[in-house]
Amino acid sequence: MMLEEMQARCKKAKVTTQDELWAVSPIYCLLNFDKDDFCKLVDAIGLEKWVGAKERWERLAKAEEELSGKERYVREKRRLEDIEREAEALRESTTAYESLHRI
Repeated sequence: MMLEEMQARCKKAKVTTQDELWAVSPIYCLLNFDKDDFCKLVDAIGLEKWVGAKERWERLAKAEEELSGKERYVREKRRLEDIEREAEALRESTTAYESLHRI
């Protein structure tokens, strides 16, 4: 949502700077509300609380990113271990066949 659009839609909260808009934009994207409904929410809660919560939202987003990275690492490491076990089993199978058939 653009600054002018937010200013027009909010009745009580006066969004005057891009910083204030950036403070509520992530929450707007996260909630995926209709623009008018979101502005009613901002009016009801008050812009100051949204701006104050921006730092906490940023910390949560960073924590989510780190957790997702860790989960991806664990999943990929487990997959690599599975592939290595499968490769070892295939090596044993082909070695046994080669020694049986003197290849």
